Amino acid sequence: MYKGIPSFMRAYDIRGVFGSEIGLRDFLDFGKAVGTVVDGPVIIARDARIHGEACLHAFTSGVLEEGDEVNILGICPIGLLSYAVEHLKTDIGVMVGASHNPPEYTGLKFLGKKGQYCRFLDEKIRNVFLEKSFKRVSWRDAARAYRVDLRANYIEFILSKVNLEKEVSLAADCMNGSTGAIWRGVLDQLNCSYRILNEKPDGFFPCGVPEPKLKNLTVLMQTVRQGNFDMGLAFDGDGDRVILVDEKGRVASPEMTAALLVKFLKDSKSKTIVASIDSSRLIELVAEEEGLKVVRVPVGHAHVIEAIKKTDALIGFERSGHITIPSLRLFDDAILIAAKLIEIRSRLSIPLSEFFDKLPRFHNQTFSLECPDAHKFKIVEDIGRELEKNLPVSKLDGVKIDMDEGWILIRASNTQPLIRVTVESNTEEGCRKLAEYAKKLVSTKLKSSQVV
Repeated sequence: MYKGIPSFMRAYDIRGVFGSEIGLRDFLDFGKAVGTVVDGPVIIARDARIHGEACLHAFTSGVLEEGDEVNILGICPIGLLSYAVEHLKTDIGVMVGASHNPPEYTGLKFLGKKGQYCRFLDEKIRNVFLEKSFKRVSWRDAARAYRVDLRANYIEFILSKVNLEKEVSLAADCMNGSTGAIWRGVLDQLNCSYRILNEKPDGFFPCGVPEPKLKNLTVLMQTVRQGNFDMGLAFDGDGDRVILVDEKGRVASPEMTAALLVKFLKDSKSKTIVASIDSSRLIELVAEEEGLKVVRVPVGHAHVIEAIKKTDALIGFERSGHITIPSLRLFDDAILIAAKLIEIRSRLSIPLSEFFDKLPRFHNQTFSLECPDAHKFKIVEDIGRELEKNLPVSKLDGVKIDMDEGWILIRASNTQPLIRVTVESNTEEGCRKLAEYAKKLVSTKLKSSQVV
């Protein structure tokens, strides 16, 4: 029994450093918890991490011990896992991995019926794990595990959702993550001309941490420019985030990508766009032009999905690159979104750069400061209490200050021991000043609290 909540129990998933924060015994017990909570087959997949196989087998053993069958997909993007849960009509899918985290991390994500995120299911599994209240099963009832290959079915599903008008040329960076197990098969069926970077899943992530941030995309940007490709795409480690690059090799922000999608998604019933609190004001301008309104939610795609359901939204997205188009599927499947972006490029009469250059321009900056998990939320709360004495503060997620010249958001990371800061301004100089102010504010609080 744990005293308190283990550090690997994050807000959206289970995630920690393998061997020191979370081990095989934990995976075994999580498997037993899932086998206790759910009746019927459990579908499990993993990302490319080198300890993924061991973690998968430990988890599988726990499920089998509780008498539930396991269907193993192996290394694949999380969109394929979600599709498999719905396709096979099971109650749960489990992803072993740690998304964009460094290679030493591992963890778990739980998907419920229809392959969707389910907070209630996640909470039940966590509670059983913490209490160790596993059901008792006779040795005669121990179940079996089977290997299942649904890649062809999944690719067929992707193809059913898109229709290209002409061939598109593109470069894509799989960042040695799990999308490399499927992406070439999708592109071949789409009849695209392409080049794939870092395609082979490799748990050491030799090209760097599998997070599609600007600093990690320089090779892709250069490849798109030099190869005269129509576009570029980059995925994160488990395939629930995608970033778009235009033909000039410039990275489009998720807000710009959402603007592109909104222009081509016609749905008279949908009146809203769901956006995370840290995304640009650009989306409000795009929404106004299209006769839509924006619903802001805390960071975390579970919040986006919940808001999509409540508001019947046209699209939902996060600044980090999670995008969901509910008319395609109620899940942040980066492979599916990437295929839709390729379709839109095939229908676009102008280069992507021309479309993006017509959008209003904002200047923004994001950075992180290290802060132990045990202190990060309190530090942000203290900053909020200090600021609200003189400024209007939103506490939807962390602390956000809105001003005429821009805004500042300070929030504790839900996946790493960090405090994340995002600033945006109408001008480059304004953005720089807001970033300096925010960095000084957080650094001063960290020092005064003797955290650093």
